[in-house]
Amino acid sequence: MLLESESIMEKKYEITKNGADDYTLKYKDQEIKFKSSIQLVNDIQEANKKARIKMIMELSKEGMSLKDFIKEEKKDGKTYYDNTNKAELEKIYIEQETGQIFMDTIKNMLGKDYQDLISEIGLETEQEILEFSELLGKAIVGRFPS
Repeated sequence: MLLESESIMEKKYEITKNGADDYTLKYKDQEIKFKSSIQLVNDIQEANKKARIKMIMELSKEGMSLKDFIKEEKKDGKTYYDNTNKAELEKIYIEQETGQIFMDTIKNMLGKDYQDLISEIGLETEQEILEFSELLGKAIVGRFPS
C-alpha cells in the first residue's frame, strides 16, 4: 500500500536477458538487441596503460613530466614527497580513457551514441544515468542478473 507522499516511478527502459549472451534494451517504441562481450573487460584492463601513455606523451609535448607534479619538501634533514597531484592527474586520464572505451563499446554494440541514447530514453538525473550505465555495463560484459 502506497502512502500519499510516495509516487510510482515510471520505468523508462528495460533490459532483458534473452539467452546466454543475448539481451534486449527496450525503451519508448525502441527495441535494440545486442550480445554481451568480454572485450569491454579486456579494453578496460588496458585503459590504465593507454591513459598513462597518453598522459606522458601530452606532458612531454608541453615540456613537462610527472616529476613536475610531485612536491618535494625537506624538513628536519629528511626529504618528503607528496604525490597527490600526480595521482589526481593519473586518475583524470584513466577515467577519461575508461569512459571513452565505454562510449565506443555502446556505439558499436547498440549502434547509438551514448549521449543520444540517454536523451532518447529520457534519463534526466545523475542517479538515473548511473543506474542505467551500471545495468547496461553488466549486460555488455555478461554479468547481468537473470
